[in-house]
Amino acid sequence: MRTILKRLDNYKMIEYSTAYVGVRLEPDYKCKYTLECDLTFWAVQFLHLVKERKGMDDVIKINGARIHNLKNVDVEIPKSKLTVITGVSGSGKSSLAFDTLYEEGKRRYLMFSDTAFMIDSVPTFESITGLSPTVAVEQRTTRHSNPRSTVGTRTKISAMLAMLFANYGKRDPEYDDGLPLDMAMFQKNSAKGMCVRCLGSGTTATVNEELLFENPERMLRDILPEVTRGGTGRRFREFCEFHHFSFEQRYCDLSSDEQTLLIYGDGGKTPFNGVIPWLLRSGKIEEISGRQNHLYKKAGLITSKPCPKCNGTGLGEAASHTTVGGKSISELEAMYIRDLRKFFTESNLPGKRLTEEILLKLECMDDVGLHHLALSRPIPTLSGGEIQRLFLASYIIAEMDSIIFIFDEPTIGLHEVEKQKLISIIKNLIKRGNTVIAVEHDENFMKAADYIIDLGPRAGEHGGQRIFQGCYADFIGCDNSLTSPYLSGRAVMPIKTKYKPVDGKKLLTLKHCDIHNLQDVSAEIPLGLLVGVAGVSGSGKSSLISDTLVPKLKETLKNKLVSDDGDETSEDEFLPDTEISGTEHIKKCIIIDQKPIGRSRTSCPATYTGIFDKVRVLFAKESGMDAGLFTVNSKGGCRVCKGDGVIHYHVGMGNLIDLECDTCAGTGFIEEAMSVSLDGKNIREILEMSVSAAINFFKEKDKTILKMLQTLERVGMGYIGLGQKTPTISGGEAQRIKLASELGKFGSAKGNVYILDEPTTGLSFSDSERLIHLMQELVNGGNTVIVTEHDPAVLSNCDYIIEMGPGGGSDGGYVLATGTPAELKSNSKSIIGRYLK
Repeated sequence: MRTILKRLDNYKMIEYSTAYVGVRLEPDYKCKYTLECDLTFWAVQFLHLVKERKGMDDVIKINGARIHNLKNVDVEIPKSKLTVITGVSGSGKSSLAFDTLYEEGKRRYLMFSDTAFMIDSVPTFESITGLSPTVAVEQRTTRHSNPRSTVGTRTKISAMLAMLFANYGKRDPEYDDGLPLDMAMFQKNSAKGMCVRCLGSGTTATVNEELLFENPERMLRDILPEVTRGGTGRRFREFCEFHHFSFEQRYCDLSSDEQTLLIYGDGGKTPFNGVIPWLLRSGKIEEISGRQNHLYKKAGLITSKPCPKCNGTGLGEAASHTTVGGKSISELEAMYIRDLRKFFTESNLPGKRLTEEILLKLECMDDVGLHHLALSRPIPTLSGGEIQRLFLASYIIAEMDSIIFIFDEPTIGLHEVEKQKLISIIKNLIKRGNTVIAVEHDENFMKAADYIIDLGPRAGEHGGQRIFQGCYADFIGCDNSLTSPYLSGRAVMPIKTKYKPVDGKKLLTLKHCDIHNLQDVSAEIPLGLLVGVAGVSGSGKSSLISDTLVPKLKETLKNKLVSDDGDETSEDEFLPDTEISGTEHIKKCIIIDQKPIGRSRTSCPATYTGIFDKVRVLFAKESGMDAGLFTVNSKGGCRVCKGDGVIHYHVGMGNLIDLECDTCAGTGFIEEAMSVSLDGKNIREILEMSVSAAINFFKEKDKTILKMLQTLERVGMGYIGLGQKTPTISGGEAQRIKLASELGKFGSAKGNVYILDEPTTGLSFSDSERLIHLMQELVNGGNTVIVTEHDPAVLSNCDYIIEMGPGGGSDGGYVLATGTPAELKSNSKSIIGRYLK
C-alpha cells in the first residue's frame, strides 16, 4: 500500500476527496465509483487511508491562502456545520470563501469531469484538504444574467407550466387552428410561442422622428454617428453611393423622396435598410452599443412600450387564448408566488403529478422568503439576497447531501421576522449532511452559526489575517476583532434620541399610488430629514420609492434628477393617476442604487468616479504622449485580450476559466503605455492601488483626485482597488462608489434629496456606523436622505420612518405606520417597531 500511496502522490491525489474522483465510500468499506481509469481501485483504497489519517470527514483544512490581500491564512472549517466568515468590508472574506475555496473546488471538478480543457493555474494556497462538491452563489456573479431570464425560467416552473398547458389546456374556439398544442407554443423564447410583432420581448420600440431630424442643417454623417461606423458604416456608404448621396451633404439638401429613402430604406436595393428600421430592428436595439443606446433613450430618441399585439406578454395567440383552471399562462406567471401557490392548492387542476411538482417548488420558494415575487420577474432585477434564496430553493427541492454550499450574505433584503425562517431552512440543509459557509454580518445569523471565522483586523493591505476561529461564545470575547465588541456590548451602534422635527411646510406628498401591489396609497415624506422606509419583503417599499417616487421626480425635475439607471422609460413611469407635490423645495435629486457601475466590461471605480481621466492626463504630461495611450479602451489597450488582461475560455456548464494574456502579461496595456512611469509607478500599478494607498500617492499631485479618493474612503471604500473590474464589485459596493462620486460633486450643496436602497448591504458593524454618520452629515448640511432599509440600527437613527405592510405581495401595499422610531416602538401596528434599538 505504501508503494501505491507513493505512486498516487505523484499524481497529486493526496489533495483530493472522494467527491472529485467520483467515489463514495460506504460505512462497510464497500465502494461505488465512476472514475474510469486503471487507478480507480487504488484510488479508492488511497482515499480511505487519507480519510483515516487526516480526518477528512470532519473538517476542511485550508493552509497558506494568499490570494489578494490574504496573508498565508490557515483555517479549519467543520463539515456538516454552519460556518460564518465575518470581518470588516475588504478584510478578505470573499477572497477566502469564493476565490480560494470555491475556485479550487471548481478546478478539481473540471479535472475529473469530461471536459478536455485543463490548465495549470498559479497556486494561491499551500494546500486544501477535505473538499466535497462545492456550490457557490455570490452577489457579484449573480448580477450578470440573460436579460430574458426570469424567476420562472430559472426555477424551471415556466417549462412545467408550458407542459401543463400543452397537455391540458382549454383553447378558445375562435383561435383554435386545429393544430395540436405543444410546449413550445407557451414559451416566448421559442419561434412557435413568441409574439410575431415583438418577437417575445413584450415591448416595441418607437423612434421620435421629429427629434431625430429636428436640425435639418446637420450633415448625414452626424445624424447618427453609429450608422457611419463598422459594418453598418460600409452598408451606409454603399447606400449613399448607389443613390448619389454624400456623407458631407446636409439633410435639408435632400429632396422629399431622398429623405424618405434615408429614413425608411430603399426596399432592399442596397444592404442598408434605413435609419429608423436600423434603430428599431423589430424592437431590439441590436447594433447600438450599450452606452449609445443609453444616450439615445436619455435624449428621448427611443422609447419602449408594451407590445399592442400581445399586451406585453411576449406570447403568441395560441398561448394567449388557452387556459387551465380559467387562467392563461401569462396570468399565472404574473401572480405573486404565494397567490399562485394558493391557486394550485385550491383549484382542482388536471395533471396531478405535474401540479404536485409545481406546488412543491412554489412551497420552497415561499419558505425561503420569495413569496412576493412573480414567475415573470426578470432575474437581473432581483437583489443579491433574492437570487441566492432562489438558488437555495432549488437546492432544497433537489434534496442533495454531502455538498458544500457557500453563500454571500443570504439575509440581504430580509426583514428581521423573515431571517429566522431562513436560518431554519439552512439548518435543515445541514441536517441532511451538507456543509454551509456564509459570508455574513448579521448578528442573529452569527448567533445561529456553529463556527465563526473572523478576518481582519482592517481592510485591504491592513487586513487579510485570521483574527479568530471557533464558536460564537468564544468569539464575543475576542479582543482583536472589530466585530466582536458590537456582539458583546463593549461597543454599541449610535442610537438617535433627538429627532429633527418635521416641517409641515416642506413635505413631498404622493397621492393615489397604485403600481404593483400598492393599494391607492398616499404618503408624506418630510424634507430635510433622514427618512427610513421599512417593511417586510414585498410589502411595497420599492414600489413606493423606486417605482413611484423616482419616476414622478424624473418627470417633474427632469435634468435636476441624477440617476445611473439608463433612463429606460416604460409605461409605468408615467403613472397618470399618481399625484406628486412639494418638488419645488428640491434643488436636485440624486438616486444611489445597487446597479453595476459603468456600462463597459472595463469599467472600474477609477473610470466611474472620473479619477482615471485625470490620471491619464498626468501620464500624458509626464511622457508628452497622447492621453489615449493610457487607457485600455483606446490606443493603449492590448490587441489580443482587448484590454482585459486575460483570455476567457468556456469549459462547459456555464463555467469560465480565465488565463493570463501572454501578449501583455496580464496588464491589459501595450508595452509603450507600460514604459511610462509616474514617480516610479506605471499605469497598471496605479490601477492596482487601493483607494487608501492612492491617497498617499496623489496627496501632492492633484487636489481633485485627492478629494474624490478621500470621499471614497469616507464611505468605507478605502480597501477597493482603483482598477477593480465591475463584475467583481457587489451591489452594496457599487452603491457606495456612486454615493462617493455624487458627494464629490455636490458634497457642500444644500436642498438636495438623496435616495438610497439598502446602503448597509455588505457592511460590518463598524462600517455601518461610519455610513450612518455620513448620512447624518448630509442631513445636517440641509439635505434630505431617503433610505430603504431593513437594518434596525439604521432605522433607529432615522428622524422619520414610513413602514409598509402588513405582509408581502397581495398581503401588503399599505402604509402600516409612520413617525419617529420612538413612536413606532410604541405603535402596536408596527412590525419593525419591536426590533428598533
